[in-house]
Amino acid sequence: MPKTILIILLFFFTCIALNGTVSGAATDNSPQWTIERIIHPTDADGTITVEVVLPPGMIGGITEELPAGYTFLGSTHPSDQIRADGSTIHFAIIGEESITYRIRGEGETEIKGSILDLREGTQSDIGTQQSPAPIVAMLGALLSLAILIRRKER
Repeated sequence: MPKTILIILLFFFTCIALNGTVSGAATDNSPQWTIERIIHPTDADGTITVEVVLPPGMIGGITEELPAGYTFLGSTHPSDQIRADGSTIHFAIIGEESITYRIRGEGETEIKGSILDLREGTQSDIGTQQSPAPIVAMLGALLSLAILIRRKER
C-alpha cells in the first residue's frame, strides 16, 4: 500500500509541476505574471459574463477584442476607466484584482486581448478563452491513475 501512495503523490506533484510550467511559460514578449480570462456560460437572457483575473498591484491596461456579432453590455469596472470602441474594449487598470463585463451575441465566444504593463513597459497577448477548470482535469487524471493502480494490485 505505501508504494501505491508514493506513486500517486509522485503523479500528483508531476501534474502540478507541468501545469505550472505550461501556464507560466514565458516568451520574450510576455510578462512575468499570468492573467486568466474566464468565460461563464450564457445565462437565461443570452448574456455572457466574462471575468478577467489580474495579478496583484497591476498598473496598465487590458484591451479585449470581441468576436464578430458580439456587443459589449457593461462592466462592474469604473466607467471612467473603460472605453468601448465597436468590438474593442479598453480597460485602465490601477491595482484592481479582476474585471467583470457582460456581452451578448451569436457564435463562438473566442475573445482575444492584450495586456500593457506600465510598470515593466511590456505588452503581450492574453490569448483566447482560458479553461476555468484545469484542476478538475488534473484530479480526474489522478483518480484514473488510482483506479488503475488499484486494479493492478488485485
